[in-house]
Amino acid sequence: MDLLRASLSGVFLGLLFHRLGLPGGAVVGAMLGTGLAQLLASPAPTPRGLDLAVQLAAGVLVGLSFRKELLSPKLLPYALLAALAFLALALLPAFLLAKPLGQPPKALLFALAPGGITGMGPLSQAEGGSPALVGVFHTVRVLALFLLVPLLARLLR
Repeated sequence: MDLLRASLSGVFLGLLFHRLGLPGGAVVGAMLGTGLAQLLASPAPTPRGLDLAVQLAAGVLVGLSFRKELLSPKLLPYALLAALAFLALALLPAFLLAKPLGQPPKALLFALAPGGITGMGPLSQAEGGSPALVGVFHTVRVLALFLLVPLLARLLR
């Protein structure tokens, strides 16, 4: 029942964010809706193998979005600038906040793991970090990216 509630919360917020036209709306809304449901109720167990299936599906969807038009010389400088901005937003906070948060930088870098929160907790703990704090850091980083996308889009217009 907890898994169904968390899933429905994710679908609802994902559809709402998509309907509102927010950048990355469906993904970010679904992630936040499911995460909030997990925080407010007893955490639902993730079915075995689901995280791998989701990662594979996400990779396929991203791969399907590639188009030859995206490689045009006019767009490449903007794509490179956006990639560098995202990389800086991902790496700099890990190094700048490691000392104030009392965490080793390596542990905070696990918040960048594409595998998500399920894999980052044990890895960060092995580096001497707090899995809960790394999860919070990951969530804050995702929200910062969510806010940065519209800003970059406006600057590039």
